[in-house]
Amino acid sequence: MKEANANTAQSILVRVRNLKKYFDVSAPWITRVIEHKQKTLLKAVDGVSFDIRRGETLSLVGESGCGKSTVARMLVGLYKPTSGTVEINGKDLYKASAEEKKLAKGKIQMIFQDPYASLNPRWKVGRIVAEPIKSQKILTNSDEIEARVNSVLHLVNLSPEDKDKYPHQFSGGQRQRISIARAIAQHPEFLVCDEPTSALDVSVQAQVLNLMIKLQKEVGLTYLFISHNLSVVHHISDRVGVMYLGRIVELADKRTLFNSPHHPYTRLLLDSIPDVTGERAKHGRSPIAGEVPNPLNPPTGCLFHPRCPHCMEKCKHIAPELKTIDFHGIPVQVACHLAQEGKI
Repeated sequence: MKEANANTAQSILVRVRNLKKYFDVSAPWITRVIEHKQKTLLKAVDGVSFDIRRGETLSLVGESGCGKSTVARMLVGLYKPTSGTVEINGKDLYKASAEEKKLAKGKIQMIFQDPYASLNPRWKVGRIVAEPIKSQKILTNSDEIEARVNSVLHLVNLSPEDKDKYPHQFSGGQRQRISIARAIAQHPEFLVCDEPTSALDVSVQAQVLNLMIKLQKEVGLTYLFISHNLSVVHHISDRVGVMYLGRIVELADKRTLFNSPHHPYTRLLLDSIPDVTGERAKHGRSPIAGEVPNPLNPPTGCLFHPRCPHCMEKCKHIAPELKTIDFHGIPVQVACHLAQEGKI
């Protein structure tokens, strides 16, 4: 048993514990003094924990404003957490020494949502892809850098001749391939993908997703995939975490979550997928209703209880913790009193 636990620990590349990010959205200090107001904090992420094993894809889904993109930015160092830890290869991204931070960050890259906005329009593709190699001083010989650029362009199905073109000369899908080439140029272990296909046409989305799956197998990449498109998430994920108002409410493997969701929000989120067969109506399933509560004034107890069709009195006053339950031998993490008690 100890050996199995040790192997499991070694297979974990990313470990996130009780991650929080609060933004101060208070009125100016003088206004608060005159009107006797307290500081106002927006709890964008409020105690998120998860592990990502090497070679797997963990997706985070949820409605706009749930905090999934904020989590992504903290994992690459763009936002500093209010509290909590992010460990990459066992090294804390924010508490390690400067050298350890540099090594950890060198293993992480990010693919952004808009492929055109994330590429410098004044640079040619060759310079764009070579930039992370030069800035991290991974290679210094110009011939070796050019060979690396040609290699990664080939991996993303672009040709070496594309090095001398500008981003505006490519289609949206090709620009996203350039972004992926830049991200893998320094041979990272971990890619954070913040809705990388949402700005693309459906047919191009499939091409980019299939490319990412192919690269994951060939290069050995690990992904954190952020999306609100459940079809995309189903295609690329190994495990899925569902976020609501800054917290994870359910985390399970893809098949279990899509076939047997436990949290009422997950069920309603899946029911929001357009139904062209009419099967949902036959089973009395309804799409998600109501609006997301104001994050500056969240409800007490379970954050989802004002919209939950199964809400009971306990839900209005006691916030459920994210706990692991056994579902036919499969571990599922869920933050719901009813699910934890086996009543749903």
